[in-house]
Amino acid sequence: MELLENGLDSILAIVVPLIALIAEIIGLFIIIFSLFKSTYHYLRVSLFHDDYDFHLEMSSGLTTALEFLLAAEVTKTILQPELATVLLLGLTFALRAAMSILLHAEMKTARAEKAEERREAKREEIREGKKAEAAQNKKAQAD
Repeated sequence: MELLENGLDSILAIVVPLIALIAEIIGLFIIIFSLFKSTYHYLRVSLFHDDYDFHLEMSSGLTTALEFLLAAEVTKTILQPELATVLLLGLTFALRAAMSILLHAEMKTARAEKAEERREAKREEIREGKKAEAAQNKKAQAD
């Protein structure tokens, strides 16, 4: 039985850091990819007056990356379940949770503002169409 426990401990000592490393690399890749993609869209918006929400792109990428980085931290604590490690994990989780909440709130606000802008543009389009229609009717009645 003791041999089995030692074998499992050895396997965990090898596999757990590997899993944590993979999760950290994925999180880092997501941050870098989001940065490049957001920069590309920022340049398009700035130079060509394109209509794209690059803030939402970056916020979404950061939120996803934070989830992977948190998973890596949780995985690391499997091998070191000491109080200091658990407290560090709790602090890390609290900070990342706060960041996620703030990013989600920002994304939700940005989406609501965009939706309101689209609704207002649609209303203005309808008003202009009604004005044009009224002008045509007035012209037709004058003829």
